[in-house]
Amino acid sequence: MQRKLRLPSPAIVIACIALGAALTGTSYAAVNALAPRNSVANSSIRSNAVTSIKVKDRSLLAKDFAIGQIPAGPAGPAGPAGPAGPAGPAGPSGTANLKWALIKADGTILASSGGWSLTAHSTGTYIFAPGSTVTDKLVVASYSPAQDTSLDRGGIIAGPCGGSPQGFTCASGNDTSHIQIVTLTAAGVAADRSFYVSIFG
Repeated sequence: MQRKLRLPSPAIVIACIALGAALTGTSYAAVNALAPRNSVANSSIRSNAVTSIKVKDRSLLAKDFAIGQIPAGPAGPAGPAGPAGPAGPAGPSGTANLKWALIKADGTILASSGGWSLTAHSTGTYIFAPGSTVTDKLVVASYSPAQDTSLDRGGIIAGPCGGSPQGFTCASGNDTSHIQIVTLTAAGVAADRSFYVSIFG
């Protein structure tokens, strides 16, 4: 004869649920009493006790790692160009320290930077006052075709007057406020020729 199992009464079911809830709450309370939140200090954790499996994924920040432990990511795109800086002060004029003149074969000043005057002229020799001292300045002369078609041109020499080691002892205007230019033929004979002369410095 088969014996029937009796189902528990509703009162028994409710009593079991209440007992389980009471036991669970007691366990939670006991754990909180023994180890409340933030009560475990670093000194209480053994070295290497916290392994990867015990750390929640993606719960750590970059600052939690030692410098250089996390490899650097790829460089990002270049940012936009910054605004232009303020303009710098104006520099000196490029011609402030340059004096020049274009001289015709007869000594006439055809063009110049200003302040030039002819002091003396004899065949192939010109003495000018450029309007300032020429001590320790570069004096340069070169032939010009200005109103001069002669191709018989040799050397051309230019330098300050005053009898210093830098230049000439001039027949007139013999000081460092004058310069002398000598123009020669290909045979080295003094001859009048058109030329440019410049003083730098």
